[in-house]
Amino acid sequence: MKRGNWILLFCFLIIGEAFSQSNQTFFTGLFPEVSITKGISPTQKINFKIENQEIIFDNRDIENPQYSHYRTDIMGFFDQSLRPGISVALGVFHRFQEGEDGNRIIQQLAILQKSRNLRINHRFRTDQTFTRNEPLELRFRYRLSLEIPLQGAELDPGEFYFLGSAESIFSQKGGDFEIENRLVTSLGKFFSRKERMEWGIDYRTDGYIQDGFRTRLWAKISYFYNF
Repeated sequence: MKRGNWILLFCFLIIGEAFSQSNQTFFTGLFPEVSITKGISPTQKINFKIENQEIIFDNRDIENPQYSHYRTDIMGFFDQSLRPGISVALGVFHRFQEGEDGNRIIQQLAILQKSRNLRINHRFRTDQTFTRNEPLELRFRYRLSLEIPLQGAELDPGEFYFLGSAESIFSQKGGDFEIENRLVTSLGKFFSRKERMEWGIDYRTDGYIQDGFRTRLWAKISYFYNF
C-alpha cells in the first residue's frame, strides 16, 4: 500500500470512530509530553517520560467552560533488546490526578518490522494499577503503529514523517470489564538520531460496556531525546 493510502486510512479511522457513537461525555484539551532515553549498553536502555493533560472544553459543564488540569503521568522503563527488532521492558508509573494518585507496574514486549520505507511496530503490554480505596485494575494492551517518511524512501535528518497508531485496551477492575480504543495521527520531524518532535491528534473512547460512554480528543505535542 502506498504511503498516501496509509495516511488516508488512519484519518478515516479517526473520523469513523468519532461518529460511530453518540457522545455522552466529551472533553478536549492539550497533551504535551517529553521522553528522554539513555543507552546504557548495546542492548539495554532506560527511558524517562512525563505526560500532562489539560482540559480546555468539557461538555459536562458547558455553561462554565474553564481550563483545568486533568492528570500528570511520570514513568520510567528499563528496556532489554533480545535480538534486532524485538525487546522487552519493565516500567513503573505514577499518576497525579484529582482525588487519589495512582501507581502502576508495566510489562512490555515490542516487535519492530522494517522495510525500505515503512516501520511497523507491534507493542504488547500488561499493567497493574494500584489506587488507594479502589480495586486493583488489570489491563492488556495491543498497539499497532506505522511510521512513513514523507520526503524520500528513507528518513534523513531534517525530514518529516507520518506516524499513525491504533491501540485497544482491555481492562478488569473490581469485577467490571471494559474496553478502550485509542487512535493517533502525527506529523513528526526527525532532527537527528538524538532528537525528534511530533505534532498530532490523540482520540480516545471508552465506556463501551459499563455505563458512561466517553470520548476524549487531545492536541498532542511530543519531544523525544536520546543520548
